[in-house]
Amino acid sequence: MKVKKISEYTSMEWISKAVAACLFVLTGLNAHAQDVDTAQADSLISKQDTITQKADSTQEILMPGEKPKPSKYIAIEGEKKKLLPFMGFTVSADVLGPIMLLLSDNHHFEAALRLNMYNTYFPIFEAGYGFCKIDDYNTKVKYETNAPYARVGVDMNILKDKYQDNRLYVGLRYGISRFNYDLSGPVMADPIWGGSEDFDLKGIGCTSQWGEFVFGLQAKVFSMFHVGWSVRYKMKIHETKTQYTNPCYVPGYGKGSFFGTFNLIFDLNWGKGKTEKKTLLKAEIKE
Repeated sequence: MKVKKISEYTSMEWISKAVAACLFVLTGLNAHAQDVDTAQADSLISKQDTITQKADSTQEILMPGEKPKPSKYIAIEGEKKKLLPFMGFTVSADVLGPIMLLLSDNHHFEAALRLNMYNTYFPIFEAGYGFCKIDDYNTKVKYETNAPYARVGVDMNILKDKYQDNRLYVGLRYGISRFNYDLSGPVMADPIWGGSEDFDLKGIGCTSQWGEFVFGLQAKVFSMFHVGWSVRYKMKIHETKTQYTNPCYVPGYGKGSFFGTFNLIFDLNWGKGKTEKKTLLKAEIKE
């Protein structure tokens, strides 16, 4: 039996058919892979478009000069101060009273002690000594008194920031003074019985009580040294009635319904508050 040669089975016709078949298979696989990649890319683009549309729909319209609101908050460890029930006290003296000695016929010396509660409420005690000596040139009537007085009350700091050293406050006072006054005048004629008589009254006793509405401010100059100013509206609550006349000047109350003070203040405290560790939220703004 005659054996055929290998070259007879590997002719150019068979080789070309085999190569064509391989190219067909590879072309099909490559087309399928391209279709898969195109579908995935289209899906990603669709998702990105959806996210962009949502972001655009929820994006806030900003006015000129307005900053974007925080879009993210990050928790960080920080310190926060806590207001205490008792945070110190202030000692003050009114300098307007001694100045009045040079400008008026009445003056006073006054000091105050104010407690600090939560840096918001300030119970206060005021004490002083008032003087008055009136000698009217036209009527020749003389009035003289000097006596101590006292006030108690409370002020409230109405500023929003309670940690700063400056304060703006409103307050109420109750004042009282027990004093004696002298009253004298020229000879007066009796229109009914006739005749004339001068009067010279000594040591007329009187007790006066009044209330005050206070509006004032306190500003830090440096360290513990502060200055303060206040204006007050006063109204008498009760006053002893005498058979002669009402006193024209009451120590601590003065002559009229309005009064003012200018104080030098020493603010003695031991800090703005207790510092405690606390987790805070820090805003991160994305432009």
